[in-house]
Amino acid sequence: MYRIVITLILVSFFWVAKGQEALVINPLQQNPQLVYYDSLTFAQYQNGDYKSLIKTATKAERLGVRFPYLNYRKAIAYYELKNYAKAAEFYEKALYDVPDDLFLKGSLYMAYLLSGQSQKADILAKTLPESSQETLGFKPSFVDFIRVSGGYTFSDNNEKKRNSIANLDTINFINQYQDMTLGGLTLGLNISERLKLNAGYNLFNSKFERFVQDSLQHSDLLSQHQINLGMEFYLGNNFTLGFTGGFYAIEKNDKSITQVPDSSQTWRIPSSQSSNYNLSAMVFLNKRFTYVMPEISFAYSDFAFSNQFQSKLQLTYYPLGNLNFYGITSGAIILDSNKNRSKKTVFSQHLGAKLVKNIWLDGTVSVGDHLNYITDRSFTVYDTYDPIKLISCLSLSYYFKKMTVSGTYSLTQREGWILTNYYTELLKYKYNNQLVNLSIKWNF
Repeated sequence: MYRIVITLILVSFFWVAKGQEALVINPLQQNPQLVYYDSLTFAQYQNGDYKSLIKTATKAERLGVRFPYLNYRKAIAYYELKNYAKAAEFYEKALYDVPDDLFLKGSLYMAYLLSGQSQKADILAKTLPESSQETLGFKPSFVDFIRVSGGYTFSDNNEKKRNSIANLDTINFINQYQDMTLGGLTLGLNISERLKLNAGYNLFNSKFERFVQDSLQHSDLLSQHQINLGMEFYLGNNFTLGFTGGFYAIEKNDKSITQVPDSSQTWRIPSSQSSNYNLSAMVFLNKRFTYVMPEISFAYSDFAFSNQFQSKLQLTYYPLGNLNFYGITSGAIILDSNKNRSKKTVFSQHLGAKLVKNIWLDGTVSVGDHLNYITDRSFTVYDTYDPIKLISCLSLSYYFKKMTVSGTYSLTQREGWILTNYYTELLKYKYNNQLVNLSIKWNF
């Protein structure tokens, strides 16, 4: 009898097991499309046919076919094709299916880094175990980076330029701002995985000559000290909010008023030197999408005895989904409380491309009246003695482990002025400055 009972138990267990197996297999049997696309994408993944895999997965999604490893395989395909921005998007989706897969999280971390989303990479890395962080080469550090730079500007705004503009007998007054030396230090700090603090100091020394009544009246070096402090806070959902400000000690010439004979106009002619202290402030907000990052910013400054208000729209884009090629297009409007200065506009275009392994080339062209223009998150401010009308710049960067060495050449066109004919005429002229700059950045 006990043999019959045991037999019935074994038969029952067999049929229960078969029933449970049927519950697992049955959905696949009822959906042959799911079986087909699962098998096909897996075969394409094994064969390294990543372009076909993406097409197949996209077609399956359009048909409403879903299975656990579809996003995972698609993410791997994009990653292998170096479209890291798109890979990150599908790795994020795959995490819902396999949330505990450390290899997936490591791949997502690398996709963030290689698509220019370093802040999201840091946030993710700090959730990983130490063994995974070590494998990825991630080491949390309070110091994010240190950058030092220095350069020299060669100007053609000299005696030769002065003589080519007007006859010496007709020149009554001219200020010429000439060669300049510059240097700076910038420090980046990681306050938390969501909050970054940047601080910078720059010093500019400009050679200055004043020519009055056929003779050189004064020659000197004018200095400017610049201190900047900025915070960037990652809000989530790919939003970043930032606040930056600057303090400036600018050695300039005081203005004395001289009435032009037989004229209703009044010219302000430099008569002595002093230091002016000025401030700037900026707030910006951006959002990163897969391939683009729009940004809006508003800035204020009080240079040159007036108030300036600036609004700027900027679009950063990564058309290949990686850092091998990218661009930044921006446009800004500057309003000045000084009625003698018209509304100014500035348009800029920046492109960067990887030339060979570890070497990048960046180029920038910016047109418009840059007087008191604020850019680079307020760390670059064109509070120049003479307005800049055109900027063209090339930069070559070499990345070696955690060090970046960059050499920059920049050509700027500026506008000076001369008072002629017994102070009755104001003559404007153009001159060029050429900047050679070297910077070294250490990443921690």
